[in-house]
Amino acid sequence: MWASEQGLALVVEDNRETRRWLVSCIATAFPAMTVHESADLSTALGLLQHHDFDLALVDLGLPDGSGMDVIRALQARPEPCYVVVATIYDDDRNLFAALKLGAKGYILKDQDRERIVSYLQGIKKNQPAISAAASQRLIEHFNSKGEAMQTSALTPRETDVLCLVGKGYSVEDAAAMLSLAPDTVKGYVKSIYTKLGVSNRSEVTLEAIRLGIIDPD
Repeated sequence: MWASEQGLALVVEDNRETRRWLVSCIATAFPAMTVHESADLSTALGLLQHHDFDLALVDLGLPDGSGMDVIRALQARPEPCYVVVATIYDDDRNLFAALKLGAKGYILKDQDRERIVSYLQGIKKNQPAISAAASQRLIEHFNSKGEAMQTSALTPRETDVLCLVGKGYSVEDAAAMLSLAPDTVKGYVKSIYTKLGVSNRSEVTLEAIRLGIIDPD
């Protein structure tokens, strides 16, 4: 958290009405903060060249790219910034990807103004600005990983293969990395598909993420 409330904030949101609404939420939570606005990725990245922001509310779906790139750029700056994702995406993939990149908060924009303001004000008390839905997803994710792994009935070697295949490695590459024959790895892949009830690479990757074997990108 920044040393005082007289910091600099950034709102990245392509919808003008929503952007102004988020700006007003920051103004209510931190009246002394100066807020800059951006409607797209390129403008946001340009602002980062001239300002060190203390707080940023970042939408993920931008007209010229992804808000994930804004988070990356903010985390690469020498001065720390408290990044809060403000999005409509209520799913595990975006949630975990944003947190992995360094976002400290994740709120859904369909909540009322008072709730958003309360999340922002909670930052002053070292309370993460995470919506109830996102918090529940985090709890369910970590509570379910152990159970999911048990019910999957994967062997240790199948888990190794799933980790590599889920990350996009070919059967040949996985075989070389595990010092196995390609045909042996193909057998493991067939067994994995059967046990997890999947039929293609995309489904395998999602299952590997669900099981906690690999992290979402």
